[in-house]
Amino acid sequence: MAYALAEQKKSGGSWRVLRLQKRNKRKKGRNVRDSSEDSSLYLTVSAFAKNLLDWFTKLLLAGAVVYGGLAGYQYATTSPQFEVSAVTLSGNQTLPKKELHDWLGPVTGENIFLLNLGDLSSRLARHPWIQTVSVRKIFPQNIVVEVTERKPYARLKLDEIYVMDNFGFLLSPETQAYSHLPLIIQPWSDKKPTLGENVALEGVIESLKNMQYLNKLPFFADNPIKTSEIDDIFRITFTTRDGNLKIYAGLETIEQDVKNFLLISDTLAKDKNNIKYIDLSFKDKIVVQQKTRL
Repeated sequence: MAYALAEQKKSGGSWRVLRLQKRNKRKKGRNVRDSSEDSSLYLTVSAFAKNLLDWFTKLLLAGAVVYGGLAGYQYATTSPQFEVSAVTLSGNQTLPKKELHDWLGPVTGENIFLLNLGDLSSRLARHPWIQTVSVRKIFPQNIVVEVTERKPYARLKLDEIYVMDNFGFLLSPETQAYSHLPLIIQPWSDKKPTLGENVALEGVIESLKNMQYLNKLPFFADNPIKTSEIDDIFRITFTTRDGNLKIYAGLETIEQDVKNFLLISDTLAKDKNNIKYIDLSFKDKIVVQQKTRL
């Protein structure tokens, strides 16, 4: 009997121990969860603080960049170190530099960063004699301007006589310096032309080129063609320097007419001083009118 009772007491003690162990495990589990939640909260707060610091740092850097940019712009656009001190012109052969400076406008003393090169180019490009223009900046204080001038090619008679280039653009009224150039006469209204305007009728440049080609022939060596006149029926009249010989050609058939003249030029050369005019404007024939012999 004593043995049986002893076994029961031992069994009851074991149950108490088991319950204590389970209770301790539950407490430990709660402690682990509480610790995990605390750790998670710490990480969340830490990440937020880090992000906030990153954004604050970026904001400071952006502010520094903006401030630096504004300060740099202020310095670059107001500092005397960037005021234009010299304008270099090149490429001009006919136009004086003073005239180009006048067309360019005030540049010296202006801030080089604020100068609009497109505006400067446009001002010079409006000059009748300027074909192309290039403007560039040489930091910190220089402007370089390169121009290409139009070449005087002929004189053109409208309301008065003008000098024109090989594209038909009017350069200036005639002066003595260009009196040696061939003269083109074309129909014109009473309207006053504008310098720099292209006023040459269709075929004018072609007739001028053919005039120059004819003057290279031996036939015109001692008496070159000086004038080319276009009339209202689109016929060209070439007149030699002494005015004693005229050659008629069609404006639309000028190239073929010149070729036809080449076929007979050697034959006509023997008696050219006795020829009053040569008409090449007819189709398939050439009319030669001799002077009246006294």
